Amino acid sequence: MSGINYEIQNRKLATFKHTFDYNFCKRKYNEYALMDLEKFKECLLEKESLGEIGHLCCFVLWVKNKEQHEYQDSLGDYGIIHLLFHCAESIDQVELHAEYIHRLFKEDIKLS
Repeated sequence: MSGINYEIQNRKLATFKHTFDYNFCKRKYNEYALMDLEKFKECLLEKESLGEIGHLCCFVLWVKNKEQHEYQDSLGDYGIIHLLFHCAESIDQVELHAEYIHRLFKEDIKLS
């Protein structure tokens, strides 16, 4: 499975096509999941890494939803994405949420 296609509809009802590169996303996801907590915290402080983590979380949640027809992470309703937005707000938010996000990333939403 080299790519997964999906479509997004905007408010003008135009359709956008996008492809996730499954193998690339899985490899990048595993890199983050295998990091120690301190390194993961550093990534949450870098906007590029934070964006990549968010992209990968969306990808994994989308894949699991597609495979199981109904999937929610342990926070329900894609709560991990919510926490990532808080991390973008301040260093204090990173300190508050990093350990929980890291655990979700490693244990709850991983690809099999």
